[in-house]
Amino acid sequence: MATLNIHNVSDKVAQAYFNAPKAQQERLKRILEETILLGIEISNTQTISTQAYTYQKEITIQHTPDVCGGNACIQNTRIPVWTLVSLRSQGATNKEIIEDYPSLHQTDLEAAWAYYQQHKDEIDHAIAIQDDED
Repeated sequence: MATLNIHNVSDKVAQAYFNAPKAQQERLKRILEETILLGIEISNTQTISTQAYTYQKEITIQHTPDVCGGNACIQNTRIPVWTLVSLRSQGATNKEIIEDYPSLHQTDLEAAWAYYQQHKDEIDHAIAIQDDED
């Protein structure tokens, strides 16, 4: 794997990296490494497709007991999928959601929407419970 030296990035990027929790630092490192590998293998179209698919599959939805009531959340966050789906159903765009949750990326939202399509009853039930509590 490639090594990213701190002098290769801007001060702003370096500061954001060092201020991020360890789990986010590891995730950023994996993304950067895959991006670099993808660039190296750009001459091989099949490899690009494989790398892009792997990158997409890295974003996972987690159920962690005692975290957000055990609801499905974006990996290594406390952002439940039901919250994102609820915001979207109220008319929020992906851009607005990312502005409200700056730790999220487009790929996180795509993972949330895909999860919702496969687990609609679960997410709709979580939204209903939340609506009842409000």
